[in-house]
Amino acid sequence: MDMASTPHSNADRDTTSLRYMAARLAIVIAVLATVLAVANTASAQSVSVAEIAQRDRLIAEQEALLNVYRCQFDIDTHLSPGGCVGGAPGLPAEEPQPFTGTPTAQELARRDWLVGAQEALLNVYRCQFDIDTSVVPGGCGAEAPEPTASPSALPTPTAEDEELSPAEVYALVSPSIALVETSSKLGSGILIEGGYIVTNHHVVWPYDEAWLVFPDGTEFQNVPVIGRDFIADLAVLGPIDVPYRPLTLSDRDDLAPGSELLLVGYPSEPELFPQPSITRGILSRLREWTSYNLTLLQSDAAIAGGQSGGALLNSRGEVVGISTWRFSEAGFALATSAADDALIIERLINSYEPPEYKTERRGPRKFGDFEHQVTGTQGIDSPAFTFNATAGTKVTITIKGESNGVIIVTDSVRTLVTEDDTKTGVEKATFEVLRSGNHFVRINSESDGEFDYELTSTIRLRPYRDELDGTTLLDRGNVEVFHGFFDYAFDTDWFKISLEEDEVIEISTDSILASTTIAVRNRETGETEKSENIDPHTGLGFSTNAHLRFTAPEAGDYAIYIDERAGRRDLSFILTVKRVQE
Repeated sequence: MDMASTPHSNADRDTTSLRYMAARLAIVIAVLATVLAVANTASAQSVSVAEIAQRDRLIAEQEALLNVYRCQFDIDTHLSPGGCVGGAPGLPAEEPQPFTGTPTAQELARRDWLVGAQEALLNVYRCQFDIDTSVVPGGCGAEAPEPTASPSALPTPTAEDEELSPAEVYALVSPSIALVETSSKLGSGILIEGGYIVTNHHVVWPYDEAWLVFPDGTEFQNVPVIGRDFIADLAVLGPIDVPYRPLTLSDRDDLAPGSELLLVGYPSEPELFPQPSITRGILSRLREWTSYNLTLLQSDAAIAGGQSGGALLNSRGEVVGISTWRFSEAGFALATSAADDALIIERLINSYEPPEYKTERRGPRKFGDFEHQVTGTQGIDSPAFTFNATAGTKVTITIKGESNGVIIVTDSVRTLVTEDDTKTGVEKATFEVLRSGNHFVRINSESDGEFDYELTSTIRLRPYRDELDGTTLLDRGNVEVFHGFFDYAFDTDWFKISLEEDEVIEISTDSILASTTIAVRNRETGETEKSENIDPHTGLGFSTNAHLRFTAPEAGDYAIYIDERAGRRDLSFILTVKRVQE
């Protein structure tokens, strides 16, 4: 199943955003200035315990001064341990703990980086509240204060570096993990080179943009989705301009079952501006999906809704996978290999073409109609509509016809209503929108054969047309492979094919999570043959794939229909159709 979670309300988010805007802006400026000022690698010089202790004491002293400023000027007071009492910290400053590890250049570099970041933030406070401005390098003017440079920056671990503790991995990676939110879903995203954010396709579908927030509270609204690969369940957003260190998708292939893995993301976050969570597990096994040349990493690391698109990391802090699915009652995490993902992401970025915006004045645009004539065939050809509404909107949809009609309404997370009260005549679905955003309406029939309904709605409905539906197969060869996607609940993908009398074709599907069925229908006579036997031995075993060997009883035009057995959405499949030479 996909692991996207439910989002926060826009009203709550906007209120909190305004409340902390000034504080977040100051922090971002400080961190940006610090990152630009420091070096990129740790010093190779020998390090003593005394040097580590000196840095720890300086860090404690600067943190104590930061807390004094926070309480005195009522800013970022939630960061002061014990809160603020009477304009002063509620608890005395903490003494640094003795260092008991091995002093290394990397340990020293981490402390130097933190010292520089603290000093940068102190200078922001000094200039903002006009206190101790004489110690600010360059003074306080219209520009942001120049931070004190640190001898070295927080280093990026390499293959030769020592293994890191989970706390060190979290400190290294978490600033670059963003919360990804649409009007109906939450997920996680990874910052990569170029200011792009990588997440799962099912996190942002069916939207063209999303809201991003980083752990320090920096947020970006209406970030465009520039590329999608629904088979690998990947989406790329951006680019955005941020000061955080981009993460590299590792091309390492030396992971073995039993290797320790860490997962960083945002599981079912109730907070508006949350911190990412970290969970721990091992690599249970590697799985190969040969149909798409995709390696999957199975782990027992705890995974929950909202962690889709999160970073699966090794003990060196390298991104080895992108958290995508959870399967089985044990709740195993399933991530796509970062090495495979990197190739797909590069293709998506390189193939993106920005839209061209025309400036001429346009006439009023009509967003759907209140009335529609709906025709289709039971079970295999049923029309769909979409509408966009805010939470709390009350909607009534009615269909009238001679056959036994069904109305199914879903948002991007769940089914809101399935209406099938009468055998003939009128079906009426009245419901309240639970989540703002896009919704799908599917009209079907429980009666065999074709149906014809008059549809009326209290909200404008737009016919939804899948651009891939009606694609002609085998018009230029004997084998064709096609990638399909179930856009909404109970979606049916269909394809055209022309066959000669007694011509034989084999049709098969392969999917990671979608359990599919196949039907072939003569478009003139309506005669239909459906797959009965499922093939659980192909694919990865998480779903049941379908196979149908079909012999055309007569020459003509046929349609191939692919359904998800349980009517689930946001799932992809690979369809293979080939002529059998006998």
